Amino acid sequence: MYVSGEESIDQIKIRADRLGINNDDIIFLGETDIDVIQDAILQINPKLVIIDSIQTMYSDEITSGPGSVSQVREITSRIMKMCKQETITTIIIGHVTKDGNIAGPRVLEHMVDTVLYLEGERYFSYRILRGVKNRFGSTNEIGMFEMKDSRYV
Repeated sequence: MYVSGEESIDQIKIRADRLGINNDDIIFLGETDIDVIQDAILQINPKLVIIDSIQTMYSDEITSGPGSVSQVREITSRIMKMCKQETITTIIIGHVTKDGNIAGPRVLEHMVDTVLYLEGERYFSYRILRGVKNRFGSTNEIGMFEMKDSRYV
């Protein structure tokens, strides 16, 4: 299940078509309200949930806006608790500043098990996947990826 708080289903569909992705196993939810997201996750019970991005999600129970320390902490906590109880693997995507740091409150880094940065220049085909935190292993390795037009090359 891919939960996007930033892009509509039409935008995601355009990108999927461009990349040649046609998979009936991918469920898309364009939503930012954690109550709606939580209900959908519990109803569908997917194997994997991707939250994109945590800074766009909100709870009506908290008066501050999306992306604030209290919102990020509460939303992350709720997602982690629910997904751990249901044994659902979870990827939480956070914005990164131009300086390369996680945008907004650093509380997110302290709550999660692993922090990965996907780095690269916009007009170059190579990307580096770098681990900066890993509770279960080393962060002394990087992955180098080449972005291509075809996913089968």
